[in-house]
Amino acid sequence: YEEGDMVSVSVSTTPIRKIAYRCKAWPLSGFCGQFAPNVFGGDQGWTLAGSCDGSYGPTSSPTFDALAVVGNGCPTEWSASTTDYVAGDLVTLTVSASPIRSIVYQCREWPNSGYCGQGNGFKPASQYGELAWTLKGSCTGTIAPTTSPVAYTGTCQYDRCRTTEGTEGCTAGSTGCSCTAGQTQTASCLRTVDVETCPPTDVDLWNNGESYATDDVVRVGLKRFRCREWPNFLWCSLSAYQPELEDGIWMNAWTEDGVCA
Repeated sequence: YEEGDMVSVSVSTTPIRKIAYRCKAWPLSGFCGQFAPNVFGGDQGWTLAGSCDGSYGPTSSPTFDALAVVGNGCPTEWSASTTDYVAGDLVTLTVSASPIRSIVYQCREWPNSGYCGQGNGFKPASQYGELAWTLKGSCTGTIAPTTSPVAYTGTCQYDRCRTTEGTEGCTAGSTGCSCTAGQTQTASCLRTVDVETCPPTDVDLWNNGESYATDDVVRVGLKRFRCREWPNFLWCSLSAYQPELEDGIWMNAWTEDGVCA
């Protein structure tokens, strides 16, 4: 049952008396399929609409005339096992097998896009599906397969800087020197210093196993993204903040950094 659905309950057979009830608005509509209107708990989902007699005339078969046809074929069928839907993804939901009727839904923008990959609880057209998916229209046929992706062969690099610990010669008795004042000055008089190296490094796709730091650069396709400064860089290595082409929570960790040549 959905919001606005009406049902009748017989309260007397001789004479026949019937009472009509209407399913309440969401989220209370969720109770309509769990409780009969005239039992304990039924008032959570149903509202008394009045008495009734007779019956409705049969309605015509449902049509999809009001839905615009989307694209030149149907996207991939929605699957509860797919967990990596992102904002903008299109899916097909088959609502009738004979004749075949297919509806197209699009994953909503962040933060609602987080619900798209959470299985049957947010399936398109379900009770909570509208939190994740937007109805786009109907479709027929299938989308022609795309060409196989071609690996990027250009040159796309950045200077990946890292600080390591090194040593340098020092004057005996100076700050941090291993030789104290009065000791003979030798080549073994050393102190510890920070050494920064910035070798040219390929701009790769974001990697879940990588530990990113400020100014590290990754790409999505040819678009580059640079890891933010402290403390935001702590998010750069988390999958929830992986850069995407659409705006989202990742913007707290990464900034756009141009495109690869």
